[in-house]
Amino acid sequence: AAAPAASSSTPTSEREVAEANALRKALRIHVYGEGVPPPVQSAEQMAARLELRPQLLRAVLSAGYHELTRVQMQAVPTLVARRELLAIAPTGSGKTAAFAIPLLALLGSGKGRGGLRAVVVAPTQELARQTHREILKLGAGSKLNVGVLSKKLAAAAADAAAGGGGLKRYDALVATPLRLVSLLRKGALKLGAVELLVLDEADRLLDGGFLPQIDEVLAACDGERVTRALFSATVPPAVEDLATSTLRRPVRLVVGEKNAATETIAQKLVFCGREDGKLLALKELVRVGIKPPVLIFVQSKERASELYDELAYDGLNVDVIHAERPQAQRDAVVEQFRTGKVWVLIATELMARGMDFKGVSLVVNYDFPTSVSSYVHRIGRTGRAGRAGEAVTFFTEGDVEQLRAIANVMKASGCEVPEWMLKLKPLKKAKRRRLEAQPRARKAIRKRRDELEAGA
Repeated sequence: AAAPAASSSTPTSEREVAEANALRKALRIHVYGEGVPPPVQSAEQMAARLELRPQLLRAVLSAGYHELTRVQMQAVPTLVARRELLAIAPTGSGKTAAFAIPLLALLGSGKGRGGLRAVVVAPTQELARQTHREILKLGAGSKLNVGVLSKKLAAAAADAAAGGGGLKRYDALVATPLRLVSLLRKGALKLGAVELLVLDEADRLLDGGFLPQIDEVLAACDGERVTRALFSATVPPAVEDLATSTLRRPVRLVVGEKNAATETIAQKLVFCGREDGKLLALKELVRVGIKPPVLIFVQSKERASELYDELAYDGLNVDVIHAERPQAQRDAVVEQFRTGKVWVLIATELMARGMDFKGVSLVVNYDFPTSVSSYVHRIGRTGRAGRAGEAVTFFTEGDVEQLRAIANVMKASGCEVPEWMLKLKPLKKAKRRRLEAQPRARKAIRKRRDELEAGA
């Protein structure tokens, strides 16, 4: 089956344009660009208007996408029309399906085709595997071969390249930047036939140390038919400018308020005085009663281990994940958290990007986030897919100077915020960037250890 034609989703009359604009206004879908395709509201309407294959519609419905989220309503017809896209939408708003459905639509059935035609780049291996699972679910019944670039697959591809082989059997690939570029440099991978390139969590990829690798990937995807799309919940101005200059005639899509959290999250700030007060505040949350699963964010692997020792001693069903744990251990912890074997997961920034845990009821920012972007992504692990969630952020006397930016995010998301927080003096840009790069020093979480040593 052929991929849908680009013109199938383009408005053909002034009435259609007016109806599309009225729908966007009602749903707070903001689009910028010329000739933007109208949004679609349901899977059936999407399939009819975009001429999707019956197999793809069945898989979409089976996956539970009867009604579409706001980002899906606009991103799907835009990408099916082969328009390049910068999409900014809240965490938990369904961005993965917003590019997975067009990916599957544009690639067709897979019959009689060969070679890599779609690539999704994600900043972490955990997010890459999650995205791979979602594409497989939405592509159920097709003959497309979709892979995730694991360490084992990358090694096999490199070995095959030495003998003239490579990753030719895959139609689509989900990968982290470093592994992808490593194979490009070894000649184990060619991206000249890629028709769709997606950068997921684009702000992290373009502004998080990955820019040299992303430049290489963009240069390698040099085919005439390539369409590029960038998705994220937060896009700082510098990254937005870079994305706009990189894309051709892009459609810019903003769902709700830019750089704000979803309205389904009840956000709360808790003053703890000094560092010692945060452990007492957390234990008070536990005493009053928390409903698992719960995510707790701290700013370093050392603090994650320290907090784990405290909570494990108190008998909580808790585990910890950070970048220096082996990949096999990280995968096992994620799976145990998904299946309910772990109730409370302590994490560093590693888990704040894109990971979709069903039913997370509470996110606790034990350590104050270093930026608005960090805050939005952290709390976005709850309140996903329209479910209600709660986010509690501890702050100390030392964190007050960073409070104003987070308070503004909360207000933009519909939460009540004390007026004095909004009137705080904003941080100077140089200091803000310094704190983002190097979080403030904090006293070690040693209460239990200190008590044991004092009693020895």
